[in-house]
Amino acid sequence: MNQELPPDFLAVLHEPVLHEDDLDAQERFFGRDAVRAFYREAVREDARDAVLRAAAPLLSELHPLRGGLLALFGGALVESGADPRLLFPATLQRMSQLLASLAPYCAEEPMEEEEEEKEDEAVPADLAAWRAAESALRALPPAERLQIEARRCAVDLLVLPLMAMLMRDVRNHRDLLADGALVARIEEMAVNGTLPFDQLHFLRSAAQLAYEDELVVLLPTSQAGMIVRAHGLNNNFHAFSLLQDLFRLHVHTLGIRQALTVRHNGEDEYGEPRDSDSAEYLWLQATAYAGGKLVAPMAWSWGEGTLRENARRQGQLVLVALETDDKPARSWNGFGHVLHSEQKPHVALVRFLAPDEVAAYLA
Repeated sequence: MNQELPPDFLAVLHEPVLHEDDLDAQERFFGRDAVRAFYREAVREDARDAVLRAAAPLLSELHPLRGGLLALFGGALVESGADPRLLFPATLQRMSQLLASLAPYCAEEPMEEEEEEKEDEAVPADLAAWRAAESALRALPPAERLQIEARRCAVDLLVLPLMAMLMRDVRNHRDLLADGALVARIEEMAVNGTLPFDQLHFLRSAAQLAYEDELVVLLPTSQAGMIVRAHGLNNNFHAFSLLQDLFRLHVHTLGIRQALTVRHNGEDEYGEPRDSDSAEYLWLQATAYAGGKLVAPMAWSWGEGTLRENARRQGQLVLVALETDDKPARSWNGFGHVLHSEQKPHVALVRFLAPDEVAAYLA
């Protein structure tokens, strides 16, 4: 198969979006004979990658809703084995463009004030943003409002292929994080009351995942430590659970003295994936130590935060697990869920640290 997309497939993608019925496009698109036949042909002839290369430049040229459907078609090919890198840059760029165009219409409804607004008081920023977004939407003629709704639908369509590509190649995740403005916009717009999205919150959660090839984990009580590979972690609570499991595998090498709670491969007593856990250590950031001494015992690693928000030493992300009875009871549940079947969260030992390395990180 050459890299040109079939004319009947392209004809479907170039259909106009003029009516409200056109917005309910996903099921109709994948039900078209031209689409189904092209997908089967691409898979049968192992032309998935060639199709994605041909599709990439089209994403910015098609109507946003049709471009979203093409990206979704590409995501299906990725799920069946296509290279997850090929279509990702164009899809991410299209997402960025669409969110920028929709930003003026998106705002979260502010909390209700008990007292009525007074004429001489300044309008709070969140209330002003809400009113501006609502006013902008109301001012649109019906045809333009339909196109805004089409763009909203396109955003949700783009989330699905982006997730398929993000979860299959860590380089895609790093490219997403490198676009700080886009990440901030996703965070701001994922939950809004004026033009709500159904799927964008998944992309916000994906942006919060941590992929660290060399996470430094220190155990000051025994002057031991490890460098671990930590991939697909939701937050610090998720990291604590997986690291505590890893500690149990290397308890003697790490010189851990305290009694350990028995866990079995991240499962509960009934063999089900556990959704709750508790801190067996006082989990701290590197700033808790200076000169080898504990100087800031309240410099906790906050469980709900993302792993990359922790402090770094020597350019490396550091977590400290302190064995002590003088610690608050910390437990959690619901933080070990996976966003996608290809997330595959895990921590793995890279190497143990020598005592002088541990001392240098605690200095």
